[in-house]
Amino acid sequence: MPLGFMNDAINLSGLTGTKLKCDVIGEYYNFWWSITSGGPRRYHQFPTAIVELDAATGEVHIEDTNETVLGSAGHALQLKSSGKITANLKVVLIEKDKACYSHLRKVIQRRWPTMNLDDAEGPIKKNNSNVYLFNLEFDDALEKIDSISLGNSLFFFDPLRSVTYESIEKVASRRLQNYYQTGTEFIIFIFTSDWFLGRDDFEALPDTMNNKEWSKKVMETVLEADSLFGTDEWRPYILTDDPIEKRQNILIERYKVRLHKWFRYVLPLPFNPKENQLFHLILCSNYEDGVKRTKNFYSDKTGNPRYQPDNRAAYRRFRRLHPELLSGLRGNERPLEWRLLWSTLTKHEEGVCDQFCADFDRANIGRNRNERQRYLQWLKNKGYLVEWSVENAWDQSIKQYVINWEVLKNKLGIDPPLPLRPLSPEMFKNGKI
Repeated sequence: MPLGFMNDAINLSGLTGTKLKCDVIGEYYNFWWSITSGGPRRYHQFPTAIVELDAATGEVHIEDTNETVLGSAGHALQLKSSGKITANLKVVLIEKDKACYSHLRKVIQRRWPTMNLDDAEGPIKKNNSNVYLFNLEFDDALEKIDSISLGNSLFFFDPLRSVTYESIEKVASRRLQNYYQTGTEFIIFIFTSDWFLGRDDFEALPDTMNNKEWSKKVMETVLEADSLFGTDEWRPYILTDDPIEKRQNILIERYKVRLHKWFRYVLPLPFNPKENQLFHLILCSNYEDGVKRTKNFYSDKTGNPRYQPDNRAAYRRFRRLHPELLSGLRGNERPLEWRLLWSTLTKHEEGVCDQFCADFDRANIGRNRNERQRYLQWLKNKGYLVEWSVENAWDQSIKQYVINWEVLKNKLGIDPPLPLRPLSPEMFKNGKI
């Protein structure tokens, strides 16, 4: 699809959700950086980096409303230029299209004239600006990124529709070399409804597995979806005649399974830019507290309730069911089995856990991981957890678990979190964000 421009802004016609997405990303960049940099109490001293792999021009022109707004790359640059406190923040912008890149340079010169383009485009070792610009293809850009000391980093994959799984793997394998290693997060944009409604010359996915009924254009869409998933195993789940809403949900759930190979926590944030349109920004992270804060951030903006199950009522039931665990406890002490369970169901997206979860270490749950594994096994034997058969990229022998919500409901009276309601433009109008 040929790119068009309005002055220096990339021109996106019909994408009502573009401003919505850009504004949310802008707020999220500030939110993410304020946490990972150490915050004001630590003078934002920790090295951080925002890496945009589809940076475009830094500005977006919305044809629907005839306005020009900052794109996500523009928001990253705006954050970087906000003062001395962002000195340790690196902004790495990659754009392979020559025309887009040329406009990006012009946007920077116009909006942030004190930024040194010679520095940004020059040798990495001599860069004093901590802004890096690359007009390179994806693989070449990754080689450059490898020579930059990023610190805690956020990679944003923002193609027009979806990113290939091959690209996800290439970045993840470079950054995540140990079991669910922290310090790297992804945000992945996927225009979910396009797969089922189509757009312009992009045909919707078929509602049948019978490829004899597919047109050439439909076949191209199916193959593009194969690239999204990195496999064709998704087909029997999604190429059905089920209602579109159900198929959209299945697509996101199947995609989450693929992303769990590299990330323990995968949080899809839904957006409803206009009727029948749906896209997701998918946060991928191995830092449980950061994911929980992000979910709370989104919930507060959209009016979704925070997940706050009743600890006292649930513990009373737990204590009656397992009095043998109370031996030797004093005052407000709680059994380690309970503490591990409560931490998992309140702090871990999807209720996922294993013996290596960092918050278990911080909370001193168990003297070592072998002991912690015994508690996990106890919770599994009692039905609170079930084994989670999701592939990870490092060690398949490590047992992973997920909360058994049916048992928690029946035994402890705990309901699972409610599904997130999408963020829509009306919420902006009503001052929600």
